[in-house]
Amino acid sequence: MTDNRFFTTAGPFTLGRLLFELGLQDQMQPLSQATDRLFTDVAALDRADSNNLSFFHNSHYQTALAQTAAGAVLVHEAQAHRVPETAIALIVDDPYRAFGQIATLFHPVRVETGATAIHHSAVVDETAEVEDGVALGPFVSVGAGAVIKTGSSIGAHCVIGPGVVIGRACLLEGHCTLSHTLIGDRVHIKAGARLGQGGFGWALDPASLKHQRIPQLGRVLVGNDVEIGANTTIDRGAGPDTVIGDGTLIDNQCQIAHNVRLGRGCAVAGRTAIAGSAVLEDGVLIGGYCAVLGHLTIGRGSQIHASSTVTKSCLAGSILRGVPARDYRLYLREEATLRRMARTDAEDAAQ
Repeated sequence: MTDNRFFTTAGPFTLGRLLFELGLQDQMQPLSQATDRLFTDVAALDRADSNNLSFFHNSHYQTALAQTAAGAVLVHEAQAHRVPETAIALIVDDPYRAFGQIATLFHPVRVETGATAIHHSAVVDETAEVEDGVALGPFVSVGAGAVIKTGSSIGAHCVIGPGVVIGRACLLEGHCTLSHTLIGDRVHIKAGARLGQGGFGWALDPASLKHQRIPQLGRVLVGNDVEIGANTTIDRGAGPDTVIGDGTLIDNQCQIAHNVRLGRGCAVAGRTAIAGSAVLEDGVLIGGYCAVLGHLTIGRGSQIHASSTVTKSCLAGSILRGVPARDYRLYLREEATLRRMARTDAEDAAQ
């Protein structure tokens, strides 16, 4: 069950309300006798009780589904026959996504809507603009000319540098540092993230060993509805800006270098590094522990499998895997060939 010490909890909600939230009005008539039934929370299949709603989207959890005590289960139509008779099967196209919608209904993100709340230890420059309904936690520092718009919440020990703009209903967890950065609305930045520091720009001279720093004169521009993971760093541009498009999701411990441009709706998993001036077009998905070399373009909707290194630009819709990354079907054929060769060598050696 959700620990209410850490999460806001709403509800309970009737089944009818949940169906309405999911746009499942067509299922209200068949379930008319149950639409007034109350649900108090969401839970995993193996932890749910009769007052909870759960979901099934992965065949690995068939046993948990068979044994679940959940009162209702979100499930694809093709798997609805697996839901036990003790639970109500709610038919949806994408059970995981639908579960996210309902979980957000029960546990909404806390957004400040009341009076401005500035902790007594916070330091706000007299030229900064803090709109109504902003919360500043302990030891927050807000620099000259910075703007924090209504409904945003800034966690303890955050540093908001001069001129930084934070949009409406944003959430910054503790120990974030922002400089040279403009943030859109409803952006969530997790603990320890660093945005806007100078990129790694140098003119290297191996002969004299006296390297020339290249001034980093750009900014970081973050769109609306972006999430940036804990301890992730996003360098400001060297002249052009570093840009993070609307709706993009960046996991923990990622490195986004100067001049990188991420399109709308991209997702970058943990410990991935994207080198300077690389471009990810809209909807690109990158698995964990990947590397993308600089000055490349990853086409719209492409997918990069985990632990891959991208060394060349790719067309829209590409699916890449390996080091260096290549079409995943070629990668799998190469792996199969190597396994056959190794097996043959082992058999020959045994003879």
